[in-house]
Amino acid sequence: MYPKLKFSYDCLPDDRFRSCFLYCSLYPEDHLIEKDELVDCWIGEGLLDEHTNLSSARNQGHFIIGSLIDACLLEKEDNHRVKMHDVIRDMALWIAGESEKEKFFVKSGFQLKEQPKAKKWEEVTRMSLMENQIENLTEILECPNLQTLFLGRNDLKVIMDDFFNFVPMLRVLDLSHNMKLEELPVGIAKLVSLEHLNLSFTGIRKLPVELKTLAKLKYLNLEWTTDLEMIPQQLISSFSKLQVLKMERCGYGCLLVSEEMEHLKYLNVLTISFRNASELEKASRFNKSFSCAIEAVSLVDFRDSRSLTIMALANLQHLCTLTLSRCMDLEEVKIERNIIKGAGCFHSLRSVILDECNHLRDVSWVAFAPHLEVLRIAECNGLEEIISEEKLGKVAELKGNSNLFSKLEILCLHNLAKLKTIYHHALPFPLLKKIRIVKCGMLKKLPLNSKSTKRQRLVIEGEEGWWKNVEWKDESTRIAFLPSFKPYVI
Repeated sequence: MYPKLKFSYDCLPDDRFRSCFLYCSLYPEDHLIEKDELVDCWIGEGLLDEHTNLSSARNQGHFIIGSLIDACLLEKEDNHRVKMHDVIRDMALWIAGESEKEKFFVKSGFQLKEQPKAKKWEEVTRMSLMENQIENLTEILECPNLQTLFLGRNDLKVIMDDFFNFVPMLRVLDLSHNMKLEELPVGIAKLVSLEHLNLSFTGIRKLPVELKTLAKLKYLNLEWTTDLEMIPQQLISSFSKLQVLKMERCGYGCLLVSEEMEHLKYLNVLTISFRNASELEKASRFNKSFSCAIEAVSLVDFRDSRSLTIMALANLQHLCTLTLSRCMDLEEVKIERNIIKGAGCFHSLRSVILDECNHLRDVSWVAFAPHLEVLRIAECNGLEEIISEEKLGKVAELKGNSNLFSKLEILCLHNLAKLKTIYHHALPFPLLKKIRIVKCGMLKKLPLNSKSTKRQRLVIEGEEGWWKNVEWKDESTRIAFLPSFKPYVI
């Protein structure tokens, strides 16, 4: 079967496309691969054009993903994730096994408890030990040609200091999702070729000063390192080639290294968290090039503010994701008059997530995000409506706005005890694919009618019997019950 399936692989435009395809087999069977994460790994490995800027390289990577989907070598899960069919993955590993240039060692999802052994480490160029139960790495890895090493989603506790001594060509290292890993080995300083380091969702408490030797580092992910307490002074600024720095939900305050970040002249992507209004106010004074790098923002544990002005965030030109979490005192997000002229000021905003903002009554400000694709709201016990008709009525530019939610694809509402309405009138949802509503007992109306989805398939997921209590805007709306997961298809 493989030789026949290989025809699609052979028909790919060039070796770059083929290498990118083979790379996908490093992920475990049925693993949902984040497209941005995959492209960033390709960039780190040098599979994409290294002479272009980061934005162009990312566009090139996403074009390759689209081509692989068109060739049925990858499957599209949603706008942000893909996966590889089991048979296609097996074929990719077979091709890599036959290749003279690319030698893979893949034991992902094998439930390994110990570091595996191999006879010909010196030939391996890419290694994946993802999704195992390995706790300790206590044997030196002698792989002089290794360029990618995936160790994510294990139970790592200890990595011996000499573990990285003999992998001089390593360019991509993923240690993510190892919450028991509290310390990095000082031997990581030997990775002089490293360009991509992912430490997200680890228990790391401090970054070793020895990381300063990683002069080629272009990508550093510290997201959700909630226990991180110390980053040595001048460490971040020593990464002079850094293009991507991810610090959203990092335990070490992002603003503590903000001055160093402003000296990173190649920084193109930054994710960041703010814990109070004063931090957010300081962000409004970031220089323009620094502000343009901000791609994702989390406002976490705001407890000193009843109201929030969105001016600082509205001016972030490339903000794609905004999260408000555990802002317990927040009652209102104010829409200032001086940004109304730029209605739709959140031009790049694609995803908004809110959870545990118990005094927030509405989120009308999302009307200023004309390209919003995903809206997820959970555990906001005081929320009564999503979009306030009264508040929109005060904004002349948005009165009667028929483009509200025109790009929305996913709407998830969870455990909103007081929510009564999403919007008071039926709206067109030309791209909407899924509405998920759980434990929203007072929500009796949906802003839908027979014209809302232009006969596109829309799945509405809710609790058993929930739909019987919903008043539909138009009796001609077509509803079908799918018993497998309690969704309703319009």
